[in-house]
Amino acid sequence: MTEVFPAVHLTGCFPEAHGFALLDPARLDRHLGTDSTGRDLLELFTTTEAGDAVAREGIALPLTGLAEGCYTMLVRHVADQAPRSAATLSSPGWILGSETGSLLLCGIGHLRDWRPDHPAHRRVTVPSGWYAIEVRGHPQAEGSDDGTYEFVLTPAPARPTFRADPARQLALL
Repeated sequence: MTEVFPAVHLTGCFPEAHGFALLDPARLDRHLGTDSTGRDLLELFTTTEAGDAVAREGIALPLTGLAEGCYTMLVRHVADQAPRSAATLSSPGWILGSETGSLLLCGIGHLRDWRPDHPAHRRVTVPSGWYAIEVRGHPQAEGSDDGTYEFVLTPAPARPTFRADPARQLALL
């Protein structure tokens, strides 16, 4: 099993085009069969089955339907303590795999002209391997951004079964 890793707190994250994606850029290129730099991946993912496919394959995890604002994003191991006891929303069943442990968090609007090295992207390092993921949402707490989203990663010895709904909107209302 993968070792416990320190939680990654990212503050002031803006959801370009009302959403975020947590993804493995190397696996994305390999899945698409080419260097995806400069491509309009947002159109590809929203007008074809390609978006659902990258989610089902554990290459990218989309968070959509978010209101404008700035959010705190937390990527944590399931063994780490949750920031609050109850989440307003929960979306289990996601999966993500990485051979290098190098992940990107980006606003989905950045997929229109994909640049994996864009300075607005946030880098997240986790141990390589497969993860079952639950997305949890918390509304604004005093002194924080507009809300917090957690990606709760549970290491898996092999690719977990995908059970999430990629079309589900995850707004904090």
